[in-house]
Amino acid sequence: MHNINRTPILRNPTFANLSSRNPTTRSLSQSTFHGSFAQSGLAGERKLHDHDHHHRRHFGVVLGFVGPLFWPYAFQDLSDYTFLPYAYDTFWPYAFDDVFAGIYGAHAPEYYSSEGAGRTAAPTGGNSRICSGQEQGLTDFPIERIAQQVDPDQHQQALLDDLKAATTQAVSILQAACPSELPSTPTGRIAAMRTRVAAMLQAVQVARPALDKFYQSLSDEQKERFNVIDQDEETTGQRQADIADLCQRTKRNAGPLFDRTERALHLSNDQDAALKDLKEASAKAADLLKASCGSEQPLTPTGRLVAMEERLNAIVQALDLVQAPLEKFYNSLSDEQKARFNRLGAPSI
Repeated sequence: MHNINRTPILRNPTFANLSSRNPTTRSLSQSTFHGSFAQSGLAGERKLHDHDHHHRRHFGVVLGFVGPLFWPYAFQDLSDYTFLPYAYDTFWPYAFDDVFAGIYGAHAPEYYSSEGAGRTAAPTGGNSRICSGQEQGLTDFPIERIAQQVDPDQHQQALLDDLKAATTQAVSILQAACPSELPSTPTGRIAAMRTRVAAMLQAVQVARPALDKFYQSLSDEQKERFNVIDQDEETTGQRQADIADLCQRTKRNAGPLFDRTERALHLSNDQDAALKDLKEASAKAADLLKASCGSEQPLTPTGRLVAMEERLNAIVQALDLVQAPLEKFYNSLSDEQKARFNRLGAPSI
């Protein structure tokens, strides 16, 4: 992991070290996978709105919530990451940060500047916290914010301490899955992705029972105080039409990758049959992710974690549908075909 302009970068030498004399490989070696949400208008609007109106400084968001939907561009990200090679990757370190931010919502330290919080906030401005070893004090800040907001009694404070301990465990799970190298083949990338998404799911599942217990111990008045600080007026009830479009786009974007594969590899009959199996599995995965699109904005911390867990469960299942057919297709290719398949993301191809 490198720090370039304060941004953690993972480097893939297989593609980054390609000859700079070739414009195709030069373009590839300079490409970076950020994830679709980080580059979308939705993310840009939220960053601008947060900076101007809420003093929030969480610049690393790559997953995020759009209304009720956690990780709105999951299918595009999973497909692009699997099939398109990239020399550098900022996605996974920030994705783990975003899972932590999803657990605590607006209580997460990245959302507050010194002006907004009345104290010095954790380091921000583009640094991944969990995967770059800057996790010290990560759980202290949201626990302090919650305690200030709800004024817990002794029993509630003990449950809040349990939530802190559970979150520390969740952070450790994410850290253990932090990428140290980038795989150079589609089969390697989908296997790594499966491990990382499973870690996200496990982290949410570890934190959720402790949050549920604490939340249920609160009075109605305390719950409302807890909920109010966590509501974002821009995203509450936000863009239902956009969410429906995202869910529909999941299905529409499945085909081009396979069309490019057919044109580039000149498949035999057996290989073509294996690719059709992969297409069918990908379509089923798209349907699964489409079905997991939420319809109601979660207004409570517990509701937000339910939405995250359901979405991540669907993503794990979608990856399980695709992984075996992808491995079967990839193993049917000749070495020359594998080399072409590994480089399908080169811009000029």
